[in-house]
Amino acid sequence: MKKGLLKVAAIAAVSVMAVMSLTGCRNGNELIMGTNAAFPPFEYTTTNGLVGEFDGIDVAIAKKIAEDNGKELKIENMQFEGLIAAVSTGKIDMAVAGMTADDERRQSVDFSDTYYIASQVMVVAADNTDINKAEDLKNNKKVGVVVGYTGEKIVTENLKIEPAVRTKRGIDAVQDVKNGKLDAVVIDSATGKALAEANGLKVVEDAEAFETEEYAIAVKKGNKELLEKINETLAKMKANGEIEKLAAEYDEKVAAEEN
Repeated sequence: MKKGLLKVAAIAAVSVMAVMSLTGCRNGNELIMGTNAAFPPFEYTTTNGLVGEFDGIDVAIAKKIAEDNGKELKIENMQFEGLIAAVSTGKIDMAVAGMTADDERRQSVDFSDTYYIASQVMVVAADNTDINKAEDLKNNKKVGVVVGYTGEKIVTENLKIEPAVRTKRGIDAVQDVKNGKLDAVVIDSATGKALAEANGLKVVEDAEAFETEEYAIAVKKGNKELLEKINETLAKMKANGEIEKLAAEYDEKVAAEEN
């Protein structure tokens, strides 16, 4: 009898250790944010960031959420297309990455209230005169997109264009425009404007082709407790104008750093 109980206890101990090895030991004082830090002004790396090497609008918002809940913010930098899976499996607590809260993603995660309204723009060379609307991209233009971003979906599904280049970072795609490898990049408005200004390029808008989109924070499905805490902080930051101030501050900061 005792041998049987010992055997069961041993098996249980091994099972617990196996689970711990898969999930890792989590520090209860940390709030883990997942992001793709190549999306200025929302998230990027710099020599003297707000949290370690990380800085940006989203980093500032996430830091405030952590502080409001007595936590220390930890940031995991990863590919954008891996963020939803990281939230769903518990590798990170929340994805804060200029992420559009669309129906497809809502099937896998829960989203906070909206904290920023954006749209898509086209970044082109400063002297470009033949791209004035989205439809012009169909005229044998070399178009770049960022994998997993809304721009990729719009270019491939709405405009039915096969991108000439798919990059992992918006910065890289914009550099390809600057170097003449691409005619245009379709990217989120705030990032596109910041990178265009920093690189001597221009932005072309098309309100008819590019609808507005809502940025929100993703958490694991059913994690209502964290979602409520996030929404409380966002509500305060929106009410006192803090998010609007951060957007203006980081637009200028990114442009200055790039120059």
